[in-house]
Amino acid sequence: MYYKLEFFMRIYIDEAGGFVAQPPGQSLFSLVLAVVVPSSIETKLFDEFSGLLASWPHQGAEIKGSKLDESQAAQLVDLVSRYDVTVQFFAVDMEMHDDKVVDDRKARQADAITANLTPEHHPPIAAQIRGLADSIRRMPNQLFVQASLMIELVLRVVEESTLYYVQRFPNELGSIEWIIDRKDRKITEMEDTWSTLILPMSESHFVKKPLVCLLEANYSHFDARYGIRADDEEMNRHVAWTREAYGIQGDDSGPGLNSGLLLSEQRQFADSAGSIGLQLADMLAAILRRALNNRLQAAGWSRFGRLVIADKRSPFLHLGPPEASGQALGGQIEKVWKALKTGNKEMLLRT
Repeated sequence: MYYKLEFFMRIYIDEAGGFVAQPPGQSLFSLVLAVVVPSSIETKLFDEFSGLLASWPHQGAEIKGSKLDESQAAQLVDLVSRYDVTVQFFAVDMEMHDDKVVDDRKARQADAITANLTPEHHPPIAAQIRGLADSIRRMPNQLFVQASLMIELVLRVVEESTLYYVQRFPNELGSIEWIIDRKDRKITEMEDTWSTLILPMSESHFVKKPLVCLLEANYSHFDARYGIRADDEEMNRHVAWTREAYGIQGDDSGPGLNSGLLLSEQRQFADSAGSIGLQLADMLAAILRRALNNRLQAAGWSRFGRLVIADKRSPFLHLGPPEASGQALGGQIEKVWKALKTGNKEMLLRT
């Protein structure tokens, strides 16, 4: 008997660290991390991962990445590296992000959002833009920093994963699911953050900067689900609304990506205790954070670069003014960054 297979891609997202400002001289990194898992390898990967967990001493409770020793961390990294799974992350040193820095960033971002408003804007558009700016100004600093990194992570995952997997598993790009670890927070708080900040900022980004696509690659599955058809009047009106709302100028010939559908249609906030994928993301995020904060020896993280797609752009963010964001990496961070740039997955598939 013939069974139709359903292909999909799941993106598991977790955070590590509290995103709380640190006193001068006390560097402490927090980060957000995504693990992208194609369906064709998910079952085998998770079976092997479950077997690895079962081989480690524990008392039946969920094993957290913060408790792994160097040998266990290395075993996990080696296991994941055998599969075509990709990891993306963004990290921030909370020593560099006191309330003054974050308050300034919130004000600059809110002002930038409303900078293009004019009396000619339709009242509903103006009201929604001002509402977004007000939400940013009111957001607690800890949550704002985390959300800022999450926006960058979502953009990077969409940009890199579509380009990487269209060459390897193009049929799986037709159904993309997001599973985000909710930690101990209420679902409504996370949904509010996603809908009031992450989604609108991502939408405006992709209207300004369409996805980079590989010539002659098979985007049929991705486009069928997430592309904007020329005859989709409602969606094209929404794109025009977005351009007007954010003052986006330039070529409007290819709205391209229905990012609202991509980021919200299949999205859930889950407890890691019931998700093997989130447990994997938790462990990888913890390994990386402990490496950055010099709380795990190199034997546990030295091969982490094999999980990452080669990319010269730095994943270490600074939310201060542009002139303050180019500080040189040093010490432990330089060692970790060197390892993260070693043994990477190549973006372009060699033929």
